[in-house]
Amino acid sequence: NGGYTRTYDYKPEYIRGQQTSIDWKSKIGNSDMSTNFKTDYTHDIQKGDYVIREDGMLYMLNWNITLHANNQATQSVECNAIISIEREMPDIVDEKGYLIEEGGWKAICPGLPVSHQEYAGRPDYSGASLQAGMHPDHLISVYCQWNPATRKIRLDDRFIIGDFTYKVMNISLAEVMVDKDHGILTINAKRVAGGAVDGGE
Repeated sequence: NGGYTRTYDYKPEYIRGQQTSIDWKSKIGNSDMSTNFKTDYTHDIQKGDYVIREDGMLYMLNWNITLHANNQATQSVECNAIISIEREMPDIVDEKGYLIEEGGWKAICPGLPVSHQEYAGRPDYSGASLQAGMHPDHLISVYCQWNPATRKIRLDDRFIIGDFTYKVMNISLAEVMVDKDHGILTINAKRVAGGAVDGGE
């Protein structure tokens, strides 16, 4: 199914839906990744749900659900990366000091479908560099489903997108519902200096 690795314990539901293009463009140019999405009332859908199309394309429902007389309507955004969130863990030793498990960077949230884009807000600028003038700090915004696995993500965790390693700088729950049962988690991350890798996910 398009390279998506099922990692979390969930029960997939097969639904009949309709996707149509969005006939507008934004300044950040990401409207090509979004579509209108409608389905009937056979199954309940929620903001943050993942949808795997029959051709393997993976989408996330990223708007609140609008209830019409004969359908549920929302929008879906293409997931353009599968990442693994990692955290630096300490060595685990027993009461005598013997090593039980070696520490290091461990995956705490593997196989996570996300939609990411360059940070479109006002980035922080750094004047301390080897180049003349100031330059943006390589910030990106990453959007994923809020669930029991992603709620464990913390500041300073890291992940790889493309050829670069990123560090989590901020986590926003602005699009998570007030009862914390579903929604979208927003992660702002900064490219790690010297974090280029030889091919990434």
